[in-house]
Parts: sequence; C-alpha cells; structure tokens
Amino acid sequence: MTKWKTDKMRGLVIGAGLMLTIILVDSGLIALAADQRAVGAGTFVVGLAVLFSLGLLTMIAYWLYGLARSGYTLDRNALVIRWGAAEHVIPSDQIERVLTGDEVEGRIRMRSGGAWPGHCVGIGELPGAGTTLFYATVPPKSQIYVVTPRITYGISPANREVFVESLRERWEMGPTQTVEQSYTRPGFMDWVIWHDKLGLSLLGVGFLTILALVGLLCFQFPNLPMLVPLHFGAAGTPDRLGSRGQVFTIPLIGFLVLLLNLSLGILAYRRERMLSYLLWGGAILVQVLTWVAALGILGYS
Repeated sequence: MTKWKTDKMRGLVIGAGLMLTIILVDSGLIALAADQRAVGAGTFVVGLAVLFSLGLLTMIAYWLYGLARSGYTLDRNALVIRWGAAEHVIPSDQIERVLTGDEVEGRIRMRSGGAWPGHCVGIGELPGAGTTLFYATVPPKSQIYVVTPRITYGISPANREVFVESLRERWEMGPTQTVEQSYTRPGFMDWVIWHDKLGLSLLGVGFLTILALVGLLCFQFPNLPMLVPLHFGAAGTPDRLGSRGQVFTIPLIGFLVLLLNLSLGILAYRRERMLSYLLWGGAILVQVLTWVAALGILGYS
C-alpha cells in the first residue's frame, strides 16, 4: 500500500492566521465594550459577536486538525482517504471513473464546508457525477475526482500526475480481494441526541431564554438607578437594595442551573431519556422564574 501526502502547509498557515485574526478582533471588541462607561445595547451586541466567533474558532480548529492529519493510501484493492478522525475506504471495484478538475464540464458546486487557500473540505455537486465529498488542499478545478455509484470524492495528493497514473494502473489491474466501501467518522457525530428534536428543542429554548434575558437587562441597564430592589417583602415593598450591576446575577443563576441540568441530562440520556427531558424542562422553568424576578426589579410587575 502506497501512502500519498497532501500539500498542507499553506492551508495550515492561512487557517491559523484566520484564527488569530478572529481572536484579535474579539479582543478589540471586548476592549471597546469595557471602555464604555456603562453596560448597554452595544455590550450585548459585542457579547453576541464574541459568542458566535467562539463557535467559528472551534470549527476552524477542527478543520485544521483534519488537515494536519490528512493523506491518502492506495493499492489494488482500495483507495483510503484519511482526514483527521474521518476515514473513507473506496474499493477499486466500485470506482467507475477517475477525472481531473479540468476534464469536468460545468460548474463544480460546494454547498457547505470550509474553504480557504490551501483547504477545501465539504460537500457539494460535481456535474454528471452527483453528490461529491471534497477532501483536498486545492480548488475544485484542480482536484482529482474518484467517481463511485453512490458518491464522488474530490482529492488532491501532492504529486497529482503520478498519483492519477498510479490510481488508473491499479484500477485497471483489478483487486486481489474484496473490500467493503465504508466511512468512519468521529464518535460524537453519531450521538443519538443530534437526531432528538425534543431534547434539542428543550436545550435550545433554555439557552435562548437566558440570552434574551441578558439582552433585556443590557438594553435597560442605562435607565436603572444606581440602587435597585433585589428582594421584596410580603407586602410587595423592597426590603433589600443592591447596586444595579447585581441584576446580572439573575441570568447567571439561570445559566448555572442550565449547565448543571445539561450535564446531568447527558449522563442519564442513554439509560433514562425521560429523566433527561425532565431535567432540561426543569431548567426552562428556572429560566421563567429568573424572568419573573428580573421583570420585578425592572418594574414591569
């Protein structure tokens, strides 16, 4: 079995540069928000931008991990694509055609994934060949396409011409044994929770409820007096005052409860899914109570 490397350095450098740029922008936004005299709508917008960027940073880091551990192996029986924790085994007897990008007529479409100079990983369409998975370090027009009845693969070994010749030679020689076409991916992608609409909805509602409350408090913060009522007596009059910054303790409590119930629900999910639903639903109830408390402090009740 012959191993073929990818030309990964350019993609790694540019990907790392993208991450550094995002971190620098986040730092600037946080510094700008901290320089403001008081919390306000701008603080909330900055927080949303930083929260979104954390997800983007995680995704780029995952793509870079795949790129750093990328490569192909080839023999008479199969072509194997390894990209991080993902592995595709393509039996040679399932290969219908081998094309280069310049042989493809029409536009090669990439619908989703990560693409920057030196990195092209995702899913799309190849004219005349259907759904295509891209595992390459060059643009679609410069890739090699391995077409099978079910799916097409776009790849980019460093020595393209020699690889194409070697692949076609082995393909024409035929296999020496039967190999099953397969796909192995990271275990977390197969978690049942990703297909559980109820569970994801409960968690999503809990998170969005906290986020909306933080937004409301940020927008109303400039209008709050320096001292706000933090507790009300039986008669409905405030019996404890505190600085207005303490209002953010309310969503913090809600977030900690959601985090705790999320963790306990995940632990119980495999054996007792209903218990997980109860925990996540209970977290939503806590968020409703935090809203009631916050609205009371803001004077809406």
